[in-house]
Amino acid sequence: MSDNTETGCQDRIKLYGYATSPFVMKVSAYLKYKGLPYTYVHVRPRTNEAIKFTGQTQVPVLEINDEWRKNSSDLGAWLDERYPEKPLLGNSEAEKQTIWTIDRWISDVMIPARFREAVDWTNSFNSILNGWRLAKIVNFGTAIPLQWRLMWPVGVKRAPFIVDMVNTLDRSEPMEIMRSRILDELEAHIEDGPFLGGLKLPSLADFSAYPIIISPWLIGMRGDFSWKSRPVILNWMKAVQSHLPDNPLPVDERFLVREMPF
Repeated sequence: MSDNTETGCQDRIKLYGYATSPFVMKVSAYLKYKGLPYTYVHVRPRTNEAIKFTGQTQVPVLEINDEWRKNSSDLGAWLDERYPEKPLLGNSEAEKQTIWTIDRWISDVMIPARFREAVDWTNSFNSILNGWRLAKIVNFGTAIPLQWRLMWPVGVKRAPFIVDMVNTLDRSEPMEIMRSRILDELEAHIEDGPFLGGLKLPSLADFSAYPIIISPWLIGMRGDFSWKSRPVILNWMKAVQSHLPDNPLPVDERFLVREMPF
């Protein structure tokens, strides 16, 4: 459950998902920013028993009292409708359009680029260890068979929905160039800051992008962390984190093995 309960909200809020999913991390960050206490329900991959009541397999699912909805960005808009304090979509129509534009870039470019790391292995040793790390985190929330955990890196590499997402990118672009380009584009979206779009308050876009950057670092994954040498991004990350609890992720604290990098 979230440890941020400043609103005194009495609604029954449940977030269903895999704790390692960037889409689930987004919604968790929305809830934590708004100070809405919620119960996190771990969904078991492949069987998806916890969300069978929805008739589909997509996560995240957000349930408030007896109503549920899906699609991570749409859930941010739904939360704003129900709990308008600390808006995720800005304070004007112009801000809202800016936020949606950046969020589309995150969904269409930044998240697929993150998944590409799991599909187009540039270092097989690191990719296998990272896959096992993610499997261990998922297994903590809902036990999965040992053979699934051992095959997790290969399973993610071949998962159709992940491969389809990665195929929207130019996979001929060298990985190191893609990484640098994504960081350049992120800096361009920060503009003069402190938040994405040059906004003065954090928004849905910030809470969509931030977990993608910070989660691999916090949970001890191996890989490229060149954003640590970019002051613009570090300052932005520090500003976003200042609006979240110490643990900004839906991952149990025992799996956070690195300190904040700022």
